[in-house]
Order: sequence, then C-alpha cells, then structure tokens
Amino acid sequence: MDTSKIKGIDHIGIPTKDIEATIAFYEKLGLKVSFRTKNPNNGHNVAFLTLNDLVIETYEAAEISGKNGAVDHFSLLVSDVESLYKEALDEGYEILTNGIETLPFWENGVSFFKVKGPNGEAVELLEKL
Repeated sequence: MDTSKIKGIDHIGIPTKDIEATIAFYEKLGLKVSFRTKNPNNGHNVAFLTLNDLVIETYEAAEISGKNGAVDHFSLLVSDVESLYKEALDEGYEILTNGIETLPFWENGVSFFKVKGPNGEAVELLEKL
C-alpha cells in the first residue's frame, strides 16, 4: 500500500449505550463536542469530541459497547481513498465494509473503507471530502 497517502490517525471509535453519559465523561477530561449528527444508515446518534489532535468518535451501538476492549476501530486520515481501496483489494486485505462507503459527516462528507487487522481490529481509511 502506498503509505505516502496516509497522513496520520484521524479518530478513535468508541461505541456506547448512552451517548450523553459518554459525552459528559469526555468533556470532564477536557474534550469538546466538535460535531454531532445521526448516522443516516441506522438513525443512531454520533458525536465527535476533540482535544488538540485527539478525536474520539462515539456512537450508539449497544450490541458492542461496554465489552472489554470495545474500541471498535481506529481511523487513518488518507488522501485518494479510491486508489488505496484498489491497492487493498490487490494486496489481499480483508475488506470489512461494502466497498467504499460515504457518510454526511463534517462539512462535505467522508468516504472510507475498513480492513481487518491481524487481531480482529478494524482499521478505517478515511478521506474527508
């Protein structure tokens, strides 16, 4: 994979049963809500909290929240998500999404795909549009 297109970590995803309690917890640690929305695919609440370069995406997912190690994924900010997706296919990565997906997050939306890491973790490669 062309690592020159990977810019760094974009965010860490943490599932929750109670988004308000999660937001309150991280606000006490100094993070601020920078973006809040609903996932159009399932109607669940989503919030992005930031502190300097740290970004946490918390989202309603009762089926996986509260489990030991329930950091669901980490996201790498990339350029040219389409070419990286083709490379991931060519190199045999296990794709966890339905191809490249898009969501109306942030100003102009995001395009992303996820691959399975060696320990079952999801690694999201995300391009802000």
